[in-house]
Amino acid sequence: MRYLSLALCTTLGIVSFTTSQAAEPFKPERISVEKNISPGPNVFVLDQNWKGASTITVLSADDLATKGNISDGLISQFTLSQDKKHLYTASVYPKRIMSGPTEAVVQDFDIATLSQIKEMETLPKMAQVAPSINSFQLSAEDKYAFVQNATPAASVSVISLATGQHLLEVPTPGCWGIYASQQPGKFSSLCGDGTIASYQIAADEKNYQASKSEKLFDSDKDALFLAAQRDGDTLMFTSFNGNMVLVSDKEAKATLLETFSYTKGHKGHWVPGGFQILAYNKPNNLMFVTMHPNGKEGSHKDAAKEVWGIDMASHKVVTRFKVDNPVALTVSATAQPLLFTLKDNEEGEGGTVTKYSFSNDKKFTAKKQGSVKGLGDFNLLLRVDN
Repeated sequence: MRYLSLALCTTLGIVSFTTSQAAEPFKPERISVEKNISPGPNVFVLDQNWKGASTITVLSADDLATKGNISDGLISQFTLSQDKKHLYTASVYPKRIMSGPTEAVVQDFDIATLSQIKEMETLPKMAQVAPSINSFQLSAEDKYAFVQNATPAASVSVISLATGQHLLEVPTPGCWGIYASQQPGKFSSLCGDGTIASYQIAADEKNYQASKSEKLFDSDKDALFLAAQRDGDTLMFTSFNGNMVLVSDKEAKATLLETFSYTKGHKGHWVPGGFQILAYNKPNNLMFVTMHPNGKEGSHKDAAKEVWGIDMASHKVVTRFKVDNPVALTVSATAQPLLFTLKDNEEGEGGTVTKYSFSNDKKFTAKKQGSVKGLGDFNLLLRVDN
């Protein structure tokens, strides 16, 4: 009898439990897309794809968490507007992949929403090359987009960002790279004969004026990297052998301001190497450079074993610290600098971004703040917007 009572109670309990559960309304899971990315400074990392869509991953500069991504065409380049509210890309869309016409476009994305605002056609001559900060730039006041072309003859396309129209093609024979001036409608290009050519777009936007500097460096004995940084009207280059070359492009013709060695006196034959090799922090007048030892002919693309920080006033190396084989770096524009390095895909890990902070003194002692992996297969370019 006790057994029967226990069984009955258990049965009633189950019935009661089942009835209670059935009475609860079903709540379907709803999936949505956030309208805006999380606030705060961002790090943008390009995975340039040669087989399909390129991707720009947006990371939080605070904790390297992923905020979202932007997709565009093959072999992409990208840059940011001066107010850091827009991200512009230049990429190609081959109609039949292996043959047929190629459409090249510049796309304007709103950073807050990661959504496209405008698409502008450029010449199919757009150079399909590894990503570089000097292959695609915006003019002063963000009036024009300058796109590097190659057929293989070198030229630069000029696009109006207001109207989206392709305005003109500027031939740059023997010269490569785009260095947008502080003067509206002007850019320069680095030439193989050791000069710099400058081009001023005419007021009617239908023509241009070209001028060429005197010889500023010896491309046979100590060539310059294309990657450069700017401080006002001063362009800052580094040579393969570790010399900093400062050039003014304020006037019609570029002029040499100063050349100094930052490797002299340092043992181990250290030289710069990588792709995006320079990062300039203006508040501290500090230039960061990716460096490797035992430099030799052809090692200018080697990944870094250390990053050096050079005081551009005293010409001295004020900090140097070990890094894990990055090929690119960028730094914040803040008084307390934050440095981000980028390592290309190694051992199938995908691209890796590592963050460093520095001591609040003139020693600039570096401290690793964290890293994130898996950002793509071909990572050579990154930018920070603070």
